[in-house]
Amino acid sequence: MRFSLRVKLTLASLLLLVIPFIGFRFSEIITRDLVESRKETLLFSARAVASALAGRTGLLDQELFHSLNQSRDLYLFHLTNPIRLNGKSDDWLPQLKEAEEFAGEHLLTPESSYSYNSLHFKHMLGVQGEYLYAIFLVTDDHLVYRSEQSLDIDSADHLQIAFESQNGTMRRYLVSTSEPGWVNGFLMPENPEERLPVIREPRIQGMWSETTDGYIIELRIPRDLIGERFAFAIADVDETTTRQTTAMIGTANPDHPEKLGWLLSPSKTIEHILQSIGRPQSRILIVDSNQRVRASFGSLTPEKQPEQKETKSLLSSVSGAIYGALDPLYRIFTTPFTEEFKTPVAMPTTLDISGVKEGLQGKSTITRYRIAAGQVEVMAAIAPLKEDEKVIGAVVVEQTTNSILALQNRVIEEALSLTILAFCFGALSLLFFASRLSSRIRQLRDQAAGAISKTGQIQVSRIRTKARDEIGDLSRTLSSMLSQLREQSIYRETMADNLEHEMRTPLAGISASLKNLRGEIDNPPERIRNYLDWALSDVMRLEKLLSAIRDATNLQEALDRDSHEDFNLAEALQVWLQHSWRQAFPEVDFYYDRPEGDIILHGDPGRIRQLLDKLIENGVSFKKEGTPIVIGLKQLDRDIVLTVINEGPPIPEELRGQIFNSMVSRRTRHDSRPHLGLGLYVARTIMLHHQGSISVDNLTDGREGVVFTLRFPAAAV
Repeated sequence: MRFSLRVKLTLASLLLLVIPFIGFRFSEIITRDLVESRKETLLFSARAVASALAGRTGLLDQELFHSLNQSRDLYLFHLTNPIRLNGKSDDWLPQLKEAEEFAGEHLLTPESSYSYNSLHFKHMLGVQGEYLYAIFLVTDDHLVYRSEQSLDIDSADHLQIAFESQNGTMRRYLVSTSEPGWVNGFLMPENPEERLPVIREPRIQGMWSETTDGYIIELRIPRDLIGERFAFAIADVDETTTRQTTAMIGTANPDHPEKLGWLLSPSKTIEHILQSIGRPQSRILIVDSNQRVRASFGSLTPEKQPEQKETKSLLSSVSGAIYGALDPLYRIFTTPFTEEFKTPVAMPTTLDISGVKEGLQGKSTITRYRIAAGQVEVMAAIAPLKEDEKVIGAVVVEQTTNSILALQNRVIEEALSLTILAFCFGALSLLFFASRLSSRIRQLRDQAAGAISKTGQIQVSRIRTKARDEIGDLSRTLSSMLSQLREQSIYRETMADNLEHEMRTPLAGISASLKNLRGEIDNPPERIRNYLDWALSDVMRLEKLLSAIRDATNLQEALDRDSHEDFNLAEALQVWLQHSWRQAFPEVDFYYDRPEGDIILHGDPGRIRQLLDKLIENGVSFKKEGTPIVIGLKQLDRDIVLTVINEGPPIPEELRGQIFNSMVSRRTRHDSRPHLGLGLYVARTIMLHHQGSISVDNLTDGREGVVFTLRFPAAAV
């Protein structure tokens, strides 16, 4: 039974592809099972936390999880940067992006007198140390400051604050100023009808600064002044005559203590409970009905283990080097992730991920989202937080999928490593076969390349082989082709010789008869004389054709008998141009770009001139009327380059590879000289005899024409 080489190599190679396929499939199965297990574990943990919190009687009521109002309740942020009271917002970054905008939906006065461009602002509350900080970024189209002589501090743009003190007393404060700069709060009477302040409160400090579209107020209030309820409002005064408040926007009207909202901060009690039931490398978040994070514990980033010094063995060093070298390959097939990232949630921001709203509706869900610029995937289990069958919040347990991806990547890396090892061992087993195959192919290539010489002569007509496969069949086919080509070549060569010999004798007889005929007839008519002249002219033309065939046939033997010498090619071109080509073609303009120095060529001057005669005749035949023949000569490194340029019709692309062959011509114009397509064949033969090369290209400088380039290598110089 005979197997082809293709079948043998294919069968041997396909076996190695099974290893990575099995590894990838095994990795997919492990990943799927681990993801399902992680989902069940996280969801169980979220429900357990929800049960633990609901089981603490009064805890959720104490932490104000009931009856929350999104528009009135205020959340305190843990400020990460030190706050300076300078009337600028840069200290509040990056948490300032969590600031809430207040506009028409928080309007506390009749809507008929309000427009958005007249007044709106952004606001944020935060805690740092023993102080509560507040910032108001107010957009106001018309600023009105308090008159220094006026005791009515509400007769200008101002801020109203109301809060419950530690002992349960309600207090109202106004912040107003006559010019930008340092401000304090003014304690207002308990009766809202009374407009004169009671006293300046130096502990409520702040900075008022103007902006291009309004103003900024920064405040600092000691924590011990404030209880659990808080409200604020920005009042806008646009008229400097009546100084009446045209619009007021805030969380609640400070004049109505019963409408004050809750001041909510992260619950330390709940965080202690979470700490006792926390999971490693996971984070637990408690979200209220407003989707605000009220407590959190844990981290998504793994704890850094102390580095341990390990003694590296030779095996571990080699293994580490191999893994380092294969790391670029691993990166193609593995899923990248990072273990160093920052937790994006800053207390008490709104947790706006998929599934939280479903959790607040009483449904347990699993969701995924990405952080760290998409390099880390987080899996979150969300369970409703209930008390007395009422959903008052949600428990979110989060954990990254890094450990799953690490295991998946490890399996893929091991599969790739085994595949590479298998390929290495397979390569060793196939090495002899591949080497033998390559050797036979190279041998066949060398024999085929050496069968034909540079001049196109067939030197070998048989390629020996005994193999009974495709390469053997190819060798025998090439042998048959070479044998047929050699027979045809011999036939063409002998045919030219025989043709020249057989035609010259009768042609000589015809020429003699015509001449005798013209001598025998006395005073022949002019018509008869013309016939005789035309016949003798055609006979002479046939004699020239036969001479050209004889010269081309015997050219190689004549070249072998030639002797070479060193001569100045630059000077020789000048002489040939002056005394030969310009004399032969007086109607043609020639331009010779002669180099400055001498260029010495080792060769036969007569043959070089014969070569150039053929190129000049070819250029004159095809040049466009009124354009010159340009001859160029220069020396590049150790090569001599000679060019002959004529403007005219370009060479068709299909003829560029054949134009130097024998009996190839593309002439469309007729003249009195014979043309068998032997001129360029002779030129190439002479050039190859001088160990040089000749090529032809179309002009690329915008003109139509061709350039013949002759290059003599350094060995010929």
